[in-house]
Amino acid sequence: MTSSGIGASVKRREDVRLVTGQGRYAEDYDAPGQAYAAFVRSPHAHADVVAIDGTPALAVAGVLGVFTGRDLADGGVGAIPTLIAERGGGIRSRDGSAFAEPPWYALATDRVRHVGEPIAVVVAATAAAARDGAEAVVVRYAARPAVVDAVAALASGAARVHDGVAGNRAYDWECGDAEATARALAAAAQVTRLTLVDNRLVTCFLEPRAAVAEWHAATGRYRLHAGLQSVHQLATNLARVLGVRTEQVHCLTEDVGGGFGSKIQLYPEYVALAWAARRLGRPLKWVSSRSEGFVSDVQSRDHVLEGELALDATGRIVALRVHSTSNLGAYVAPTIPISTLSNMERMISSLYAIPAIHLRVVGALTNTVPINVYRGVGRIECVYTVERLIGRAARETGRDPVELRRANMVRAFPYRTATGALYDSGDYVARLDEAIARAEVAGFAARRAEAARRGKLRGIAVGPYIEGTGGVPQEFAEVRVLPTGIVEAPMGSNSQGQGHETVFAQVIAERLGVPYDAVRIVMGDTDRVAKGVGTFASRSMVRAGSAAVEATAAVVAAGTTMAAHLLEAAAADIEFADGAFRVVGTHRSIAIFDVARAAAAGKLPPALGTTLGAARMHENAAFAFANGCEVCELEVDPETGAIEIVALTVVDDSGRAVNPMIVHGQMHGAVAQGIGQALIERCAYDPATGQLLSGSFLDYAIPRADDLPAISVTSRDVPSPTNPLGVKGAGEGGTVGAPGAVIHAILDALAPLGVTHLDMPATPERVWRAIRNARANA
Repeated sequence: MTSSGIGASVKRREDVRLVTGQGRYAEDYDAPGQAYAAFVRSPHAHADVVAIDGTPALAVAGVLGVFTGRDLADGGVGAIPTLIAERGGGIRSRDGSAFAEPPWYALATDRVRHVGEPIAVVVAATAAAARDGAEAVVVRYAARPAVVDAVAALASGAARVHDGVAGNRAYDWECGDAEATARALAAAAQVTRLTLVDNRLVTCFLEPRAAVAEWHAATGRYRLHAGLQSVHQLATNLARVLGVRTEQVHCLTEDVGGGFGSKIQLYPEYVALAWAARRLGRPLKWVSSRSEGFVSDVQSRDHVLEGELALDATGRIVALRVHSTSNLGAYVAPTIPISTLSNMERMISSLYAIPAIHLRVVGALTNTVPINVYRGVGRIECVYTVERLIGRAARETGRDPVELRRANMVRAFPYRTATGALYDSGDYVARLDEAIARAEVAGFAARRAEAARRGKLRGIAVGPYIEGTGGVPQEFAEVRVLPTGIVEAPMGSNSQGQGHETVFAQVIAERLGVPYDAVRIVMGDTDRVAKGVGTFASRSMVRAGSAAVEATAAVVAAGTTMAAHLLEAAAADIEFADGAFRVVGTHRSIAIFDVARAAAAGKLPPALGTTLGAARMHENAAFAFANGCEVCELEVDPETGAIEIVALTVVDDSGRAVNPMIVHGQMHGAVAQGIGQALIERCAYDPATGQLLSGSFLDYAIPRADDLPAISVTSRDVPSPTNPLGVKGAGEGGTVGAPGAVIHAILDALAPLGVTHLDMPATPERVWRAIRNARANA
């Protein structure tokens, strides 16, 4: 390892730019002659749109146009694609029927289905005039009954969200062996049953969404500049909706202030902006307010999970059955069913060797903001459910919860789960044991006694986790060795804060033997990066890093042929090391940049070309399974229900760490989001009206610095055999493990009072009520 190569904790090169105010986010971009857009949004959760009158808006000074869903439909604009056909591999419901795909248009036409759904866009010379114009648009509605709860939406007689979707059931899917699982449950010595709530979250990325859309008549191309996680996916899907070829859409993004999965999809606003920009012949800019984002940014989670765990007489897990009712919101958002279901199928066994598993997931449409992917999607639902079941089973059978986990963990790799996932590598028991040791669990009894003297209830618990990393099995990288002494590397995976400019440069610099500072990463621009998939699913180093390795190998191979000609030797006699090609057994050599200069100067045969570079689309169906264990220690104030996490310890296996410091930073952020879901975050709707009750940061809490402890992270990396770098994704494991650790620690603290169950979020009020009820029933 060099001081800046693979394995070095190099400081992030992008941070100087970002912390000195030189970052360029979507709102920072302006186009010459741009106008501004504002959206008219539904105040109703469910209503017919009787009439839209834009005439009053046109009377507002500066307003240039008012456009509705009818205008877009007349202009040939299609619906936002679900991508089920493209990514589902022929997926079907249990009865063989296709998944429901009700059309989701950029601007609603006849009916609105959630509060905040856009129905018109107003364009004006200034942002203020656009907002004034939007407020002046008159819309007449005929209200309909609304349903916001997934279980209620599936019940007989519930308000129908879409006329073409019977019973609001978008799909009813299953995996595993239902019959074998039922037999094992029937024969088991112990069956533990539990119903859990996976609370709905608002995706509070730091940077609100913003976009500038342009139409260039001379080239016949659209251009969209926005904060995106995948410029290539967005270009493809925007072109599809607008009815043009993909090459007619240029998408680009610069710095992105967080995404967590929610900035992958094609949003309605981007479609409307692009269409209106062409219609008016000038660029259009829109910047979401935070309150607007609460009702228009896709939300996340929202499952009700019914689990059954069967043990034999020795404490071995023999079967698991889980039935999840998943709230999809008002529409089937792009990729969400496939992302959720494929991840749940991979992760339902968690870290345990379970011989019989049956998983059923029902997707329900409701009058709420659509759900889409968010950090840990599909993983947290499985790991949290299994962990809670094991915790309950331990209590019901009088077993030690750690010993029950340890006895059932997978120990030999590769391991094929009962639902077909192939766990590649790891040492789950060692991670568990080291986390317990580092958290000083042996001394907990003394700390609990000391807390009791202060009137506090202290608890501790483990939270093992696993996450299948890699997502879509392809990614693109290109490596160009320039005669200027720079290596330029266009990458298909773009950053939203993960440090891509740093870590990809570390990989390429080490592989080519060039200075780290000589590598320049290019990303986030469909005109400068030929192909790409994007950043999500803890995949960037697993997929894009592998593509970079393959591209650098191809560069070395091409450079070897070039160097052989320049050194007048056979290619077989050329070796490459430390950034130079050498004739074996001699001192004759030529540096890689000198080869690039010779090629550019025309000193090579035409067949060898004039550039030194290579591009590769990496493809690998195998997943790398990151894993680890968290230990949470906390105190509960029994008089108020307030919780203070006093220590959180993580021992993590994310494979080979390219940059350990960045891996630890990813883990800190992931744990913080997991704690947020466990303790304070809850997106709430009024069940009668469908109004969002947690529509601002006054009503929706996210973790602050003083809510979090110092998070201790230890890396114990077991290289993955699935990719050339041996890496596993590091972005989501902390989120997946934290909820189980935190909730079990609270239950451990409250156990002396007789509290046995809590759902997330464990807010002070909810904890206080649980304590009060336990005391009343004592």
